[in-house]
Amino acid sequence: MKKIKQITLLLLLVFIVSIFAPAVRAYEQDQLADCIFSAKENSALKGVSEVSIENYCSCALDLIVDQGKDIRDSGYECAIKNFG
Repeated sequence: MKKIKQITLLLLLVFIVSIFAPAVRAYEQDQLADCIFSAKENSALKGVSEVSIENYCSCALDLIVDQGKDIRDSGYECAIKNFG
């Protein structure tokens, strides 16, 4: 009975830690900064909020770098989500 309580406590602890652990990104912060800078320099994005640009870059890098998805498809998907 004591062993069951220990296992239950351990599983509960693992569950709690996994909930509060921050998301891990494979892309580097400098990649995010480069993307944001490039997007701000793009004349087609003049007047777009900085938050939308940051969200776009984060979305695109997540799909491309973290998930290994196609660059063009990822850029399009994230543009629709953040600019459309």
